[in-house]
Amino acid sequence: MKKSVLAALVLGASLAVTGCFDKQETAQKVEAAKDATANAATQVKDAAASAANDVKDAVKDAATDVKNAATDAMNSAKEAAVEKVAEAKDAAVAKVEEVKDAAANKMAEAKEAMSSKVEEVKNAASEAKDAAADKAAEVKDAVTK
Repeated sequence: MKKSVLAALVLGASLAVTGCFDKQETAQKVEAAKDATANAATQVKDAAASAANDVKDAVKDAATDVKNAATDAMNSAKEAAVEKVAEAKDAAVAKVEEVKDAAANKMAEAKEAMSSKVEEVKNAASEAKDAAADKAAEVKDAVTK
């Protein structure tokens, strides 16, 4: 009987020790699970923060691209407007030159026509003077005869 009591004691002690080890092992597993959960939560939080920063940077880059495209479009429109104004100015200068030349030609023609008319009037006056002188001479001769 001593052997069976001793065997029961050894078995009981074994079970008690094994039960303690099981409690320690369970506590270690719970602690490991708690650490793993905390690490996973930290990783999720870091990933979310990183994703938010990436989205923020992408939005910032897109806004910069839109702003640059708008600036480029504005500059292109401004350059086109400057070119159109320059073309209009050149066309106006050419038209003014053309009108000026036409006016100069018309003035020269008018001056020539005026000179011709003055010459004709002068010639007509000279002829009328000569005719009047001739008539006066004829009248004088007729009266003296």
